[in-house]
Amino acid sequence: MPAQGDDVAHIGVTLRPHRAYAAVVHGATVLPVEPVAPARADLEGVVAAAVGVALRAAPGGAGAVTVDLAPLLLDTLVRTEAEVPPVAAVRIVPRAATDPALARSPAELVERRIARRWTVAGGHDLLGNELTPLDGDGLALLCEELAGTGIRHVAIVAAGSQARPAHEREVADAILAAVPGARISVASDYGGQGLVAREATVVIDSALTALTERVLDRCERTLARLPGSLELRVARGDGGYSTPSRIRVTPVVAFGATEALELCGAAHLAGLDDCRVLLSRDGRPVAGEVRHGLAVVRPDVPVGIGTELVVPMAVLTGAPPDSYPGGADVPVIRPDAPPHVLACVGAAISQPASWLDEVAFIESAAELDHVRRDAEERATAMVMANGAAPGSTRVAEVSTVAVPYSPSGTIRIRVRVAGSPDTSLAGR
Repeated sequence: MPAQGDDVAHIGVTLRPHRAYAAVVHGATVLPVEPVAPARADLEGVVAAAVGVALRAAPGGAGAVTVDLAPLLLDTLVRTEAEVPPVAAVRIVPRAATDPALARSPAELVERRIARRWTVAGGHDLLGNELTPLDGDGLALLCEELAGTGIRHVAIVAAGSQARPAHEREVADAILAAVPGARISVASDYGGQGLVAREATVVIDSALTALTERVLDRCERTLARLPGSLELRVARGDGGYSTPSRIRVTPVVAFGATEALELCGAAHLAGLDDCRVLLSRDGRPVAGEVRHGLAVVRPDVPVGIGTELVVPMAVLTGAPPDSYPGGADVPVIRPDAPPHVLACVGAAISQPASWLDEVAFIESAAELDHVRRDAEERATAMVMANGAAPGSTRVAEVSTVAVPYSPSGTIRIRVRVAGSPDTSLAGR
């Protein structure tokens, strides 16, 4: 059982390609951590130093360590020489693209990770109506060819799988039968809109699986050697956190976490729950927002990727130096702390979170209420699986908008739920 209570400190860690940083948060006190001597700027050394700081600062010791993996994941994707497993991409659509440009991802970084592509006839529309039956012969040929390639990481995206994942699941089951041990990412696990964005999300997810597993194994071994019972948490792109077991199977949700953590860390240091934060990126001012203690997020194009992903992350917009001269609706802050300290503070204070982004069809106000309640209940179940204590969850954001160029009654619903940590999940 991890330590808990007001006298317990929490540790935030951001893992960069060549070193790690940490900060200890004990109530309103924030203590940046220096590596232990001799200089140990790697993960083990920094975490050991942070636990030492926590033990001295807090009578109750340290309760949890939340790790931001996003900088390491991005660096691995960008470097051409990085050891990333080849990915097989499978599209399930009514017919294959005839233009070569449409048969590949527009993002070079995504396409670089794809070793083989297949297209299988099938798919549904946004409302779950079957567009064309799944091509059984094409699926059998795919399984036969894939088994002979040696590729074991597979990304599957089907048209309309947000509404009806049947074809996606059938293809995944057939691949697992033909290639035992295959690591499969399916787009229906993430929701969102747009075949290109959904495909990019599962390709990156599949490519990052092995690295994420190695890093989390390393984190758990490190914590097991340290005094106390330390719970490991992993920061998400929406500024919340999930359990390591969840991130191992959905590593892409950890992507882009750093920006959201910096915003929340800056707000915490300023003692604000609602504010606009001015940060700097490559010498340029950018702005993000915090509302009710949570970073404002949405699906976006992460820096360095070149295409949108369907997982949420903080959106930083260009902000000239004289932004909001006395006219902002919330306080505008310019944090003095370095970005890595902000990220560590944001990780230490993060809450379990979940995100759901779906399409539904309604014909009445009563149906809209039913759809919203159902989405909120499922998002609540997700946040509890991510580490929230029963009874502590709250709907932080819900929106329903009409989907353009679709039949009347087609709506897109987004739900975001946050909660308080359930410390009894430490060993899960």
